[in-house]
Amino acid sequence: MRLVALDSLRGIAAVSVVVYHSLLVFPGLHAVLGGRGTPYAVTGDAASLWLTVTPPSLFWSGREAVLLFFVLSGFVLALAFEGAARSKPGWAGFAAKRAVRLLVPCAAVALLLALAVPAIGPRPRPELSEWFNASWAQSVTPRTVLDHALLLGGGYPLNNPMWTLHYELRISLLFPLLMLLAAAGWATLALSAAAGVVLCLAEMKFVGTGVLTTLLFVPHFALGVFLARNRDELAAAVAGLGPGARAILWSACYALLTFRWLVPARDLVCDLVNGAGAGLLIALVLGSPRVRAALEARPLPWVGAISYSLYLVHVPVLLAALHLAPPQAPVWLVAALAPFASLLLAAALHRAVERPSIRLGRQAAAWIEGRRHAPIGASR
Repeated sequence: MRLVALDSLRGIAAVSVVVYHSLLVFPGLHAVLGGRGTPYAVTGDAASLWLTVTPPSLFWSGREAVLLFFVLSGFVLALAFEGAARSKPGWAGFAAKRAVRLLVPCAAVALLLALAVPAIGPRPRPELSEWFNASWAQSVTPRTVLDHALLLGGGYPLNNPMWTLHYELRISLLFPLLMLLAAAGWATLALSAAAGVVLCLAEMKFVGTGVLTTLLFVPHFALGVFLARNRDELAAAVAGLGPGARAILWSACYALLTFRWLVPARDLVCDLVNGAGAGLLIALVLGSPRVRAALEARPLPWVGAISYSLYLVHVPVLLAALHLAPPQAPVWLVAALAPFASLLLAAALHRAVERPSIRLGRQAAAWIEGRRHAPIGASR
């Protein structure tokens, strides 16, 4: 089961990440937007207020959009476990399907970067931001390429947005456990997610390896599970509200999504509040026919369909464009055109790699499930 409006919402979030990175190449904008953000309550700067708190700022949000991805992934993966007409997949089949779907495009992009970055020969550009000059600053080694291809970690210096896919893959492999916890009750799911966060924080404080950081994002996926399993009731509840109540909820959603820019708080608190805003946004979309109709209008579903490929290619396209552009080319023009080039390359990657990887993942899952259900002693 696919909900086109939510696919479009994912596409919009992907575009906002693309715009965010295009803005980061400018030192002044990087100072405001870089990292995880400095709240307007701290800066008190009018430009900071416009860049981070006003409604247009949602169209270049970075981390907020990533957290929306996580909630949407929980929602979509939960739908994959539903359906009375089909049996629920085993863990091995589900893991194979998800790993192939995520890793094959990553591997393709990693191999392209292994060839392209040395050929481009990136050089520092002091007039551009720290973020830009830190990108592609390391030598391309086989280990670096392997880390990017298999999402093994290490900072992802060739394509830094991959850090989110690192967590996406690991939580996907844990996802059947989340579904079991959800089946045991929402209190069980919520308490388990909270316990995981506490365990991670304890490990970081007393051991310091950070090996459990994946658990910090489990609540976002768990929220997606809750929304998916209660989507009809939530949609009906939102649809039954009056205009005033809906306006209050939309305002609350906006406040939650911009929380990190309004309130000085710890990064984890900001992430959790932003995740709640993402969940509320999904509920509002589900219960608002006019919003769903707008999200289903072209070309938004197309952008949603290629959003994963767009997420993978946009930073390499931006960096390559800035390194290859003539010295006299205005930086603002190159940064403005890079998103359009990213859309074109993402469409090609989606057709040539991503769609085949989806089919391959299904075939791998079917093969594994077939072997799992094969009679003992059946021919191999």
